Amino acid sequence: MLLYLVVAGGIAWGLWTLLRPLFVKSPLDIVAGPPSTSIVAGNLGELFDSEAWGFHDEVASQYGGVVKINAVLGRKWLYAFDPAALQSIVLREQGTYDQIEWLIRSNNMLLGSGLLSVLGDTHRKQRKMLMPVFSAKHLRDLTPVFYEVTNRLVDAISQRVQDAPRDLDMLEWMGRTALEIIGQAGMGHSFDSLTTDDATDPFTKAAKDYLPLSFTPEMMIVRQTSPLLLQLGPAWLRRWIVDRIPIPRTQKLKRVVDILHQTSVKIIEEKKAALQKGEYAAGKDIMSVLLKANMAVEEADRLPDEQIVGQINTLLFAATDTTSHVMAQVLQLLSEHPDAQAKVRKEILEAGDGYIPYEKLHSLPYLDAICKETLRMYPPTPIVLREAFRDTTLPLSQPMRGSDGSILEQIPIPKGTNVLVGVRACNRNKALWGEDAEEWKPERWLAPLPKAVEDASIPGVYSNLMTFVGGGRSCVGFTFSQLEMKVVLSSLLANFTFQLSEKPIFWHISAITFPSAAKDSLKPEMWLKVGRYTGEAA
Repeated sequence: MLLYLVVAGGIAWGLWTLLRPLFVKSPLDIVAGPPSTSIVAGNLGELFDSEAWGFHDEVASQYGGVVKINAVLGRKWLYAFDPAALQSIVLREQGTYDQIEWLIRSNNMLLGSGLLSVLGDTHRKQRKMLMPVFSAKHLRDLTPVFYEVTNRLVDAISQRVQDAPRDLDMLEWMGRTALEIIGQAGMGHSFDSLTTDDATDPFTKAAKDYLPLSFTPEMMIVRQTSPLLLQLGPAWLRRWIVDRIPIPRTQKLKRVVDILHQTSVKIIEEKKAALQKGEYAAGKDIMSVLLKANMAVEEADRLPDEQIVGQINTLLFAATDTTSHVMAQVLQLLSEHPDAQAKVRKEILEAGDGYIPYEKLHSLPYLDAICKETLRMYPPTPIVLREAFRDTTLPLSQPMRGSDGSILEQIPIPKGTNVLVGVRACNRNKALWGEDAEEWKPERWLAPLPKAVEDASIPGVYSNLMTFVGGGRSCVGFTFSQLEMKVVLSSLLANFTFQLSEKPIFWHISAITFPSAAKDSLKPEMWLKVGRYTGEAA
């Protein structure tokens, strides 16, 4: 009887913990926001739906700089893009706000113990070891590697359009190129010769499938339950459970994760063996530098092998899809704006023939403006998730009207609150950028920025934008991304013209936005008509 009472009490307590938010008022109820559309999922189905641009725009325009979002079973999240709130979240209270714990655990389960999958001192130690390899000096030395890969891309496309312009899936080519660049510059490893019509390396195919499989609305809800899975005994038992989940998408994701992990382990083993034999002693790729630095520090400060493996997965994932999708977006925008395409091509051709040195490449004003404006309007990660690890208050740059009509000057944040950093919303905030904030206008970067932008102290690490976030969780490789974008785009525009094809382009919301050729398709692709540039008007 006592045992039954204990079990029943445990079940009752678990159910009350799970369902309590449905019955108990939250301090966040004072914040205005869209009404819940589901008792189970709240607004999360709308928020993470691949076609949710309208919902995101509604959230960013109708409720103020901090918005209440209804989450699973009555829980309340916040969606923030107010500059003062962002300052607090990503800079001033970095010890209070960090990556959401369930997302950390699910990233760890899928990608391993890399930068996206660890917290606290472990994250700081990893970041400190990685920072030197993304310095301007080191990237300058790596620039020839970027050009070597990009020249192969130019040769490959030239062969396919030598007789006449033709439609090409430029997302596919950008993804393959980005993976090969991070492979060569990051790992000293080649994934793709860029000679065949399709990628043949299993990792390349797996990396392309990872995002559409892992960030659907259903998977975001499943990922929130990952801490429970991680508590279910040893790894072999957890694997046995996953093997028997009767969901095809889950099984496909499992196979993708297996390929990512096996490839990373293979690269690390080969690299360590070569370094121990004295090979690659002068290697400048990121992983050679990281491994040598790791071997040189005291044993207590070294990263264990599983964190090195996680670092490879994280770098390959983060450096491939983000940059390749932005480059594809630039090519689409230049296809839609032929005058801008002609103007930037002229600037590039006047700067050099085939190879533009590091400093000169970064000094091209219109190419820089195009990159900045695309990253402002179309950040590859439109929202970033954070969690409050203790009670605090969130300041506001401007008073805000609450759900009951009262005026809020700050918002109480209970421990455990999930906060969505509205990257896209901040970048398009009309109160800062002006009434034309939702227009793609590279020319805005050729003049002084609006005073409201300068005065807002937006806490991003890059050009008053939140695209690469800020603080201790900012994108460690944003300078790498900038160099890659400019090398690839300058080489392509010097050799080819780009026009829209007859195939439509639909961009979908995910952890990293991606295009497809149909609204109801989750297949990443983006087709443009590509022709040789002959020196004549396009």
